[in-house]
Amino acid sequence: MTAPLAWLFGHERRQRIVIQRSLTAALVYAVCLAVLWWSVWEGLAQRQAAAWLSVVVVGAPLTAYAVLRSGATRGWVDPSVAVPQMMAAIGCLAAAYAIIPAIRGSILMVAALVVTFGAYTMTPRATRVLALFAVTLLGGVMLVMSQRDPQRFDPIVERLHFVIAATVLPTLSLLAGQLSALRRRMKLQAAELRQALERIQRLATRDELTGLYNRRRLRDELAREADRAQRQRAPLALCLIDLDHFKPINDRHGHALGDEVLCGLADLLLRLTRSGDILGRWGGEEFLLLLPATPMAQAAEVVDRLRAATAAAMVSASLPELRITFSAGLAVVDSADAIETALEQADRALYRAKAEGRDRVCGPVQAEPLGRA
Repeated sequence: MTAPLAWLFGHERRQRIVIQRSLTAALVYAVCLAVLWWSVWEGLAQRQAAAWLSVVVVGAPLTAYAVLRSGATRGWVDPSVAVPQMMAAIGCLAAAYAIIPAIRGSILMVAALVVTFGAYTMTPRATRVLALFAVTLLGGVMLVMSQRDPQRFDPIVERLHFVIAATVLPTLSLLAGQLSALRRRMKLQAAELRQALERIQRLATRDELTGLYNRRRLRDELAREADRAQRQRAPLALCLIDLDHFKPINDRHGHALGDEVLCGLADLLLRLTRSGDILGRWGGEEFLLLLPATPMAQAAEVVDRLRAATAAAMVSASLPELRITFSAGLAVVDSADAIETALEQADRALYRAKAEGRDRVCGPVQAEPLGRA
């Protein structure tokens, strides 16, 4: 948004919307003001009365704009202040009805437009209240003017006008209220649909237990990082991490505690990994860690620090004395075409770490582990 428009409408999205709607209504005010003075020009209205009404017609939208632009209504239930604005509009129309009797039928049409506009800004109840207010105020003007000036406000015609207003305006308010309720239901359904899509996306990309990336998302991230590594000629290290002796924990303490241990390890690794590293659950008690722009030697140091921190950490609040370790296998991805090869290398290195006593980090070619307790 350009600076002048930002100054006019504000920077906050909801504030911009209510101000734009208010200025749309101000255009109707402008047309009505032109019609008012056209009527004065044609001798259909008194100049003094028109001048007083013009002050209200100009002041009402300017006041509404100033209040909305100030942001004072931002936390209100009705931040657009729709009900007061429309009541002010109905008041102006009632005054115009008394000032310009020659076009009072057209004024009733504009009153119907105001009530219909409530479908876009007001609740069904507020729309009904507005229609009742319009019928009461216009009916009062019809009654007073037919008694004070029966020559221009024929009582029979005013009774007919009242019957029409008392029929049309409430009917419009009912329809507008139904439309408003429909819009609110659609808005609620759209919000629920967005939430459902977010949940589906999360289920599709996140591990339900730990909240980490799942295997599918990890493969996508691995392909993306491998492409980046190839373009930037920067090494991408990957590490398969597997908990040591996890089956006995499940057998001895139950699967609930096993799940708690997995979540505890996931939280610990997530806290300790570097910014830019990618961690996810590869399956079971196995995790995959991606270390972009990290050569093998540095990756071994990073993972070995994670291994040492894990061995010293409490990962279960239910069993604080429980200590766990993990074994890890490292590999480096050279290109997107070498992903499966690197995964196989990391898996073989992990198998060797398990075979050599666990609680250690092995690379794809080293005869000795890269890190051990």
